[in-house]
Formats: sequence, structure tokens, C-alpha cells
Amino acid sequence: PGPTMMDLKVDEEEVESGQPVSLEAFASSSTLHGLSHIFSYERLSVKRIFWTLCFLGSFALLVFVCNERIQYYFRYPHVTKLDEVTTSNMTFPAVTFCNLNEFRFSRVTKNDLYHAGELLALLNNRYEIPDTQMADEKQVEILQEKANFRNFKPKPFSMLEFSDRAGHDIREMLLSCLFRGEPCAPEDFKVVFTRYGKCYTFNSGQSGKPPLLTMKGGTGNGLEIMLDIQQDEYLPVWGETDETSFEAGIKVQIHSQDEPPFIDQLGFGVAPGFQTFVSCQEQRL
Repeated sequence: PGPTMMDLKVDEEEVESGQPVSLEAFASSSTLHGLSHIFSYERLSVKRIFWTLCFLGSFALLVFVCNERIQYYFRYPHVTKLDEVTTSNMTFPAVTFCNLNEFRFSRVTKNDLYHAGELLALLNNRYEIPDTQMADEKQVEILQEKANFRNFKPKPFSMLEFSDRAGHDIREMLLSCLFRGEPCAPEDFKVVFTRYGKCYTFNSGQSGKPPLLTMKGGTGNGLEIMLDIQQDEYLPVWGETDETSFEAGIKVQIHSQDEPPFIDQLGFGVAPGFQTFVSCQEQRL
């Protein structure tokens, strides 16, 4: 009892005198568990060493767990759950395709060439035909005639009208079309303008027509089309640009009716002279 009374007296004197409170006094009144056993007025003992080790071990474990949880948080973990659902019918996706050649050579007029010749890399900035070593002689003759701008008075030009008029026509490209064994026609394709110019979408779900349904997968239960890419109408190419390409064929994208086609980013190429089979699977996130 004697030492305890003396300790309390010392604490009271320190508080009354306005001096800083000693570490032992602070620890004895602290609610932090174990601190009062570490910093006490007793001499160094096994008990104080034991409490010190426990306190440091607990603090180290706290720092480790907090650090691990913070790192886990910044990894942004997520869980993706996939459920396979069986259905008797499904909405057939929209199918968009574009000819890799944006404009038909025979539909390019002198006025088109005057306004868009440099854009199509058919003329240079001086309205002259560049090096023609890679071009067909007949095409060069026609181009030279159209590129003669002497006494020519340019007319107003619209890129949208030019794309619509000079782009490939589905009525000329479509040789055969079947959906689930039933014939389909050019009227079943909707015109859409993309990075590749005038393109066509089958089963767009627009123009008052509901989306078509399919009962099962496999060959003969989807869309089958045969196209003429009209390679004889391809523009002569002196060099590859954003509007012209050395490639021939079509580009295709399969997408839902709710999303517009991003065929330049998400489409895949189909080469001419080959039969191409494409299967797809719907995934909803």
C-alpha cells in the first residue's frame, strides 16, 4: 500500500505543478491495452518483457494485415459469374458488312474527282495524276479524261451524297441470300454509313421490322449470302490511305440490334473466292 500512495502523490504533484506528465503516468491512465504493463513504475521484469513482446507482435500483425488489405483493394478484384440458359428460340444478331472498296470507279464523276481526288489519292495537290505504274491502262485513260479540268466549273459537293451514290449497291452485289432456308432480298438489308462508307445491315430491327428469331444453331439455321465484291469497280490505288486500300473483299461485324456497328475496330475480313463459315455465341454481362 505504501508505494501505491507514493506513486499517486507523485502523479498529483506533476499535474498540479504543470510539468509534462511522465510516460509511466500516461501509460497507467491509458486505455490502450498492455501499455500500462509495459511502462510501469516497477523494475524491469519478465512480466514487462512479456507484455512488450506481445504488444510489438500485435502491432506488427496489425501493420501487416492493413498493408495486405490495402494492396488487395488496389488490385480491384472482381468475380464474373456465367450462367448457361437454355431457350427454345433466340433473337438472331444483326450482321453488317462493307466492301473494302469505298467508291465504285465508274460512278466517280469529274466533279467528284475535283473535290475528292486528293482524298482518294487519285490526284496530288496540283490536281495531277501521280505515278500510274501499278494501274490498269484502261483505268488510267478514263482517269486522265476525268482529270482534265480545263474550262471546268466545279459544282457543289456533298460527301454523304457521294458516298451514297458511288458506294456499292446491294442490289448488284447480292447474288444469293437465304435465312433459315427461306429466300431474303436486298430490301431486307438496311443502309448504314461507317468508316468504310456505304455498308449494309441484315436484321437491324429497324424500319418497322422486328428482329428475326432462330430456333437452333448450325449450318442452314442462320444467314447464308453470296456476294459479288465487284472488284472490277475498285478504285486504282497508287498508295494506301485512310480511304483506299490494297486489299479486296468485305469486312463483317456481328452485333446486337442495340449497338451501332464499329466495323473498322470490331469487324473481321472475308476474302473473295472463298466460302467462310462463322459461328457466334451470345454472352450477356
